[in-house]
Amino acid sequence: MLHGGEIYENANIQYDFSVSINPLGLPEKAVRRLRETVPLLTRYPDQSCGALRKALQRSTGVPAHQILCGNGASELIEAAVRGLGARSILLTAPSFSGYLHAAGAAGAEVRFHKLRREEDFVLTDRYFDDLAEGPDMAILCSPANPVGNRIDPGRLRRIAQFCGEKKIWLMVDECFLGFLADGEETTMRRLLTDPEGGGRLLVLDAFTKRYAMPGIRLGYLMARDPSVLAAIHAQQPEWSVSVPAQVAGVAALEEDRSYMERARALIASERRRMSDAIEALGLRVFPGEANYIFFSSETELQGPLLKRGILIRRCDNYRGLEKGDYRAAVLRPEENDILLGAMAEILRGKEPADG
Repeated sequence: MLHGGEIYENANIQYDFSVSINPLGLPEKAVRRLRETVPLLTRYPDQSCGALRKALQRSTGVPAHQILCGNGASELIEAAVRGLGARSILLTAPSFSGYLHAAGAAGAEVRFHKLRREEDFVLTDRYFDDLAEGPDMAILCSPANPVGNRIDPGRLRRIAQFCGEKKIWLMVDECFLGFLADGEETTMRRLLTDPEGGGRLLVLDAFTKRYAMPGIRLGYLMARDPSVLAAIHAQQPEWSVSVPAQVAGVAALEEDRSYMERARALIASERRRMSDAIEALGLRVFPGEANYIFFSSETELQGPLLKRGILIRRCDNYRGLEKGDYRAAVLRPEENDILLGAMAEILRGKEPADG
């Protein structure tokens, strides 16, 4: 499993905890607009994503000319690596496999900053030692994938300042930040409208997680200098963002604020409850804030859970992680109860009902 959501060869899966998307599902306004999109499919998409970028400006406060849209965050990561000519990239271990994929596709050298298990995989000031060696680009994710812990906002700003001084491109992936109550206060995109900072900063976000639309494929990248985005855009295919994706994105951004408020409240409450329950089963839960929980178990869980129609994310294929490391999404309470009950049965040695 390279990512989550790999369900197509297993018809038994009823509950997918391997992908971490908004448990409320697609915003109702996006669903309605998508139903109305069929007559528009005879048109080519707007290559500039003009309406979408204007909607993002209203939502993020970043001017439309400082926003580039793409076919998901993954496309934008690859385009940025190629467009900015990054020959060496600093990644953390563990981190999202898409960063390594993008580096490999561009033929870039990859360096790793190892996060320590005994420090709960927290990014510390040791990171500056590896930055000082001068990679062309560094990529960080906050909250991190797969652990879910947030980089200290003050430290992240110091990293951005250091990268600016050393002419290192810094990409900060904030695809999960929108689920945090104070995400708007701590987002790095604020630096992009500051004339004194953010010159080497790229901020990545997507509709995938926040608006529960991974099948739509829609992400956006923000930078202070539009010419930087132009260089990245040159690496994208023409008509990168489809008509349905643009329509759904605008509609999602127009959704009532209560949609995300309800999602944040649900995730915060269920995350605490699930973490406590998993710890009560004798497993180690690592500190985090995202809409997923990272934990370790000495008992194999994925296989027995699959027999019960439940998929979680095995994380032993992340660099820096090991067998027994898992990630599970925070879904609706009734779905979370099914996962927790199944885990309890497995750890007690009980076979599934049809076993």
